[in-house]
Amino acid sequence: MKINRKLCAIALGSTTLIIIFLVLISTLASATQVTRIGNGSDPAIYGNKVVWTNSGVIQVYDLTAGTVTTVTSSAASYPAIYGNTLVWHDESSRTPRLAVYDISTAAKTYITQNVDQSSRPAIYGNRIVWSADYNESNYNYNVYMRDISTSKQTKIADGNSPDIYNSRITYGYEDTDGRTIAVYDINTKETTNVHSSSQIFSPRIYSNKVIWSNFYSRDGFIEMYDLITKKTIDVTSDNTGNTLYGPDVIADAGDDTGTHININGDKIVYSKSGDDQFGYAGVYVYDIPSAKSTQVYIYPKETYTTPDIYENTIVWGIDSNHGGGAANDSDNNGIYLSDLYYINTLLPAAEFTANVTSGTAPLVVLFTASGIDGVSASWLWDFGDGITSKNEMKATHTFTKPGTYNVTLKVTSAAGNISIDKTGYIKVTNSTTPETGVPVANFSSNVSEGYAPLEVQFNDYSQNATSRAWDFNSDGNADSSDPNPVYVYETPGTYSVNLTIYNANGFSYLINTITVLENNSSDDSNSNSDGNSKSGGSKSSGSGGGGGGSPEPAKNIEVKELSQVFITNGKEVKFDFTKNATCVVSVNFDAKKTLGKTTTTVEMLKGKSSLVSELPSGEIYKSFNVWVGNGGIATSKNIEKPTVCFKVEKSWIEDKKIDPASITLNSYREKKWEQLEVEPSGKDDKFLYFTAKTPEFSSFAITGTAKKASDETVTEPQPETETGAVNNNYINQNETGNEGTEAEQKITSTPGFEIGLGIACILSVFLYKRK
Repeated sequence: MKINRKLCAIALGSTTLIIIFLVLISTLASATQVTRIGNGSDPAIYGNKVVWTNSGVIQVYDLTAGTVTTVTSSAASYPAIYGNTLVWHDESSRTPRLAVYDISTAAKTYITQNVDQSSRPAIYGNRIVWSADYNESNYNYNVYMRDISTSKQTKIADGNSPDIYNSRITYGYEDTDGRTIAVYDINTKETTNVHSSSQIFSPRIYSNKVIWSNFYSRDGFIEMYDLITKKTIDVTSDNTGNTLYGPDVIADAGDDTGTHININGDKIVYSKSGDDQFGYAGVYVYDIPSAKSTQVYIYPKETYTTPDIYENTIVWGIDSNHGGGAANDSDNNGIYLSDLYYINTLLPAAEFTANVTSGTAPLVVLFTASGIDGVSASWLWDFGDGITSKNEMKATHTFTKPGTYNVTLKVTSAAGNISIDKTGYIKVTNSTTPETGVPVANFSSNVSEGYAPLEVQFNDYSQNATSRAWDFNSDGNADSSDPNPVYVYETPGTYSVNLTIYNANGFSYLINTITVLENNSSDDSNSNSDGNSKSGGSKSSGSGGGGGGSPEPAKNIEVKELSQVFITNGKEVKFDFTKNATCVVSVNFDAKKTLGKTTTTVEMLKGKSSLVSELPSGEIYKSFNVWVGNGGIATSKNIEKPTVCFKVEKSWIEDKKIDPASITLNSYREKKWEQLEVEPSGKDDKFLYFTAKTPEFSSFAITGTAKKASDETVTEPQPETETGAVNNNYINQNETGNEGTEAEQKITSTPGFEIGLGIACILSVFLYKRK
């Protein structure tokens, strides 16, 4: 079946204007601002840069500096951007090719192999994907990938319109049943067919979400597939977030989204070229968590746009004539001259919190703002007692007099201004002599100064405490609730340690200082201010791994790898370890709170961890530790559904004669080992991949069990072939073409099998006749 090329050409061939609005969302109201920035078509955005073409010339707009830079080119189209790398379709030499341009160095190279007029590039990291070389026999193009860091280029599959995110490529292809959306995993080399229908186009991918346009029964609507839950849903609906039903209404229908859609984070951007029961022609944003579409711009019907999105910034195009019907002319395909560009920023609602909101005077309070990137913003704090402060995202203020105080935060950014008011937020009472039952905070530490990495033992000597919260590193977050915790300071500096205790009568806190000096020696030990040495221990509780550092002695760590992401409430979090330095591929969980930029560390160990009393049973493959952020972050109150994806070398499995089905991940908690639920998640030439659900992140060990001698099958010598996978979970047919699983082959080669089968058949007939 041939694709509906007219529909594709309408959206993909439309030259347009970029429109950028500033929508400022506050707790009470919203406003819109329009700003012109240039002329051209084919807008794309990444980070603080917008790129488009103007009469074949590449233009780059810096949203922070407000400047436009021209990149030398004469026949450019369909630009894409990632970081400082631009890629576009180029025919300046009258031969189709892809141009690759580094913004920071102005270096330009060209890709000419397997590129034709239909090649529309997409980029993520160092990888570029596109399609070319149309084959009329199967109505498919070929999907190609090129690593620009190594210049290695490969064909991925038969298909077209590819998009890429991290190690996954999505594309569409034709077959006898219509069209299919597929996802190819670069690491495992496995392909997953996501959805099939007669007319589905333009797949896009972000994280575990794949979206596409479906034209089967109407002008177009958006569907989304979740690679984790393996569920497909319709995502566009009426702009109130409701689904309409009735004799003349198709649920989630009529959005007329065309073929140009995009996804980033938890937002999908799309356009409508017509009016219907779901809204007017214009540009829309669909919020995945709330399942609600919001119109952010309105324009006349039959106007075709090409929106793109990055985080909270949307860019799109609109022709200068606002449609006029030419877009439906097959000869013109909606090609117009663009004349205006704008930007639309959906600013997330700002918020601030305080580490304490009540207490006796003088009351020291740490305020922390969140929700807005600090690069282009400033903060003005009004504490309600006549004192203001410009302390950026954090401010510490002492309330010296009793009273109830209103606190206001005013945020100024490139997108506009936001004000957050909290009435009666801070309550300060008179200082009193503690009575019976009143909490009185007090603690000590074994050292107050020492060289990094500095291990400090804290002891709580408070009175009348029913619960407590330690903040070891001045970040306003609770790091531990233990009475006598240990914390390791990895980085030199001066840290304020805050212990806050609570009971039914109120709370009390005490702040002391720890000074960490730079250690120029190669000794693994920690030195206190008296020059005494103290070795690292395993006293740190929870899954934070001692907060800023690790309690594992450095001499036992074979290799360490770090990954950093921004943790937002309600979002899926994935720490990818792309350097492949350890046996851990990724650490994953769902966030229940916004924790900000967080670092996760994986330590692959030389032997048994010093944090465990013994090794688990079985053959040990690797031991490793996982530390997520500061101590106490990765707890059930902050995260849910934690998993670890790890890999095991096939060579180890073969050398040790391990049964792959026995491979498991062991977690050390409450002073004992626990075997976790493990599922196979893929393979490649060197590794088998597994995913394990874990109750927490701590010390782990990967184990397997060797096959018993009786399990091994004796077979006649066969011609030498390439060794395949050793378990039928990973292979259904060996390299020589002999069908059947290993278990089936074992049964049929067992001595006496035929005799036993005959006896069983005779017995079955006898029993049947007795009935």
